[in-house]
Amino acid sequence: MIDKSLNIVSLSDGINSYLGTNPIVGDEICKHLAELVGYEDEIKQVFNKNIPSYLIEVVYINDMYINISIEYYSEDIVTILLHNIDDIMKSKRKMLQYSNESLLLNNTLEKMLNLQNAMLFVSDNDDIIYANKKLLDYLNIDSLDDFKDNNIKLYRYLDVILNSYNELFDIVNSKEKYIVMKNDTFIINGTQLESTHKLFTLSKVTKLSNEIHIDSLTRLYRKSYFMAQFEIVIEKKGIYTLVVMDLDNFKRVNDTYGHLAGDDVLKEFASLVKSNIRKDDIFARWGGEEFLLLFQNTSLENSIKKVKQIHSIVDNHKFQHIG
Repeated sequence: MIDKSLNIVSLSDGINSYLGTNPIVGDEICKHLAELVGYEDEIKQVFNKNIPSYLIEVVYINDMYINISIEYYSEDIVTILLHNIDDIMKSKRKMLQYSNESLLLNNTLEKMLNLQNAMLFVSDNDDIIYANKKLLDYLNIDSLDDFKDNNIKLYRYLDVILNSYNELFDIVNSKEKYIVMKNDTFIINGTQLESTHKLFTLSKVTKLSNEIHIDSLTRLYRKSYFMAQFEIVIEKKGIYTLVVMDLDNFKRVNDTYGHLAGDDVLKEFASLVKSNIRKDDIFARWGGEEFLLLFQNTSLENSIKKVKQIHSIVDNHKFQHIG
């Protein structure tokens, strides 16, 4: 608190930590708070109640940012309040720095992406912020906005079950992965560009063994291949039935007989179903003990009959380890 002569009449404990000096009662306030020099008229108006308070914003004192608030207390005294806004200012600086870096990054990326022959896209956390023209053309999409509006999640075309582009990056950053779209196979790679930005590159594989489409355990199609074929069927607007299979209580098999026995059950199950479907039906391992089966050019009625037949065959089959 100060009087009309701008002398300190009272002060709170710890004020020296803000000012870096040790003020005492009777000292002139400007000796310790030089930032008030030039604001004598404003202080006088607060004393006279012409204005209830006056704020001097963002002052840097003693290695911290503060706001200085001059407020009426009585006709003879005003209160000088120091508000520590250091954390707020540091956050604002980081946001401004990030904003400027992002603007520069985005402008650079946009030029870079559209000059590339490869298919590229960039994620920011779990959102796609850029996809180059080659990728949009491949997907028959006119713009990035259409890409977002169609809610296309490219990580769903991989063999593993993923829920975000961050999870995709964790996989492709440490190990080469293949992705299948429209019956084409691509190698997908990831590169960290900035703390949140990740660049993904899709390189088409022209010569590749069919083994890439086959699950090594069950010898069925992988999820990625199935998704690519399913996409083609949907585009053709044909008649199809999608069958989802899940082996009940499979965890109990692994817990009781061990994982090697569980693997044998999966292989035996896959062989059993495969021998009871048509050559043109697409049978794939979705993951774990889950499987997908696609019947084409078959009515729903006939599909249901076939599924019931497969269920009965499996139900009555005596498996090697578990009966």
